[in-house]
Amino acid sequence: MTNTITSTNKQIVQRLYKEVLVYWNLPVVDELVAPQFRSHDWPENSNTGPDAFRHYYSTVIRSVLPDARYEVDDIIAEGDKVVVRWRLLGTHMGRFNNIPPTGKVITLRGIAIYRLHGGQLIERWVVTDLHSLIAELKQSSLPNEMMTT
Repeated sequence: MTNTITSTNKQIVQRLYKEVLVYWNLPVVDELVAPQFRSHDWPENSNTGPDAFRHYYSTVIRSVLPDARYEVDDIIAEGDKVVVRWRLLGTHMGRFNNIPPTGKVITLRGIAIYRLHGGQLIERWVVTDLHSLIAELKQSSLPNEMMTT
């Protein structure tokens, strides 16, 4: 029974990455994300559930990286948890963290741990190398004469 649950949970997360975070088929979020879903990397007291999930990816990710897509490097599952090592790729076309658009193609690496229950995502923890990305974007947003000196 545990192997079946683990396998099913892994398939659900694989579907999330393929259908939602590559092809941006956002209606699928209603099937995969539970009403009580909470992402621990979002600001405290953030909304929960499918609407919050869609809002985050529409306003935070796609507004900054309109061509954003996730690539999965590893996926490991055990019981109710699935771990994904991923890369977010896209072109920096929107203001992010007070950094104006650079037009630069970026890669953000991260690891997410999902907890599932009843065939849906109910909780997530994410760790990224956001510090390096911000430093790279700030360097890219400097005027050309400052970057050559």
